[in-house]
Amino acid sequence: MSGAADTVSRAGATPGQPQPYAELGLTSAEYERIGELLGRRPTDAELAIYSVMWSEHCSYKSSKIHLRRFADSAPPSPALLAGIGQNAGVVDIGQGYAVTFKVESHNHPSYVEPFQGAATGVGGIVRDILAMGARPVAVMDSLRFGPAEAPDTHRVLPGVVAGISFYGNCLGLPNIGGELAFDPCYSGNPLVNALCVGVMRHQDLKLAAARGTGNQVILFGSRTGPDGIGGASVLASATFGGPGGAGDGVANTDSAKRPSVQVGDPFMEKLLIECCLDLYAAGLVTGIQDLGAAGVACATTELAAAGTGGMAVRLDEVPLRVFALFTRAEARGVEPGTPVRLTQEELYPDAKGVPLTAFKFERIEDGERAR
Repeated sequence: MSGAADTVSRAGATPGQPQPYAELGLTSAEYERIGELLGRRPTDAELAIYSVMWSEHCSYKSSKIHLRRFADSAPPSPALLAGIGQNAGVVDIGQGYAVTFKVESHNHPSYVEPFQGAATGVGGIVRDILAMGARPVAVMDSLRFGPAEAPDTHRVLPGVVAGISFYGNCLGLPNIGGELAFDPCYSGNPLVNALCVGVMRHQDLKLAAARGTGNQVILFGSRTGPDGIGGASVLASATFGGPGGAGDGVANTDSAKRPSVQVGDPFMEKLLIECCLDLYAAGLVTGIQDLGAAGVACATTELAAAGTGGMAVRLDEVPLRVFALFTRAEARGVEPGTPVRLTQEELYPDAKGVPLTAFKFERIEDGERAR
């Protein structure tokens, strides 16, 4: 990214300015498509947003053609309270109660940095359950590695197992089951799948939709740090030791990708769980979304798109751990340690002394634009 502010007017006046789209995980064809959609080259901030929103992790661009079949073939059921398209599935189990569960992979991060990659995979899936309005109660895992005797398996497996157990234990969540298998096809590409289950009453169901013009939008959790930048675009959309994007020939070594692995804070997330549940009980939350790999950019646009209006965002007020390490474009796409962002009808005064970073940085607006 350039040092000077890359405004829309500047982008229109400098069409030939080189941009690091390949390093951000975009292919040449995707970069050209962005230019066609905008009618000019993207600004640095727009490029960062497109790189995460169009990443494999966020858009499922190579697998959505297959995933759509689940929705098309699934028979309707009154027991399904929330399904495809939501943060997690919610199923009625009778007497006014429901269970919510989801499984998600954290494969590439776990290969690059086994402990933190697996640990934050657990943290992310727990936040998905929390964002549905439920209390997380247990975790599970399903792991696949290359041959058991392979040196690479010896490097990755201990860190993955330790990361999963560490994060769950710190949150007070038992690991109630799992499975492990070895096969040569997983050499250099292990599968690390984490599952979380939560329990809730029907009336506690929360959805990721911002409604109510003028409502405040609050970002709270831990401060955003330099870890996790490019987590979606660099890790999920590029291959190890190979090109940054298909056909672009930009080398990205495993060590260069290590800073893209998020560093979790399970103790802060435990506080976050209790704070969210208190907010739910007080009836203050109208919609909630956790910050995943695309950070603020994805969470805000998803909330606005699923709701009834647009959204005004003040990125300059995102709390950072190390301000000097960030550009505004990076701040849009970073995955913070354990943050959740929620829409409230009013601010929760002090969260009972919980030392979370919380501030009002947005509001819901009329219209269909996020700015």
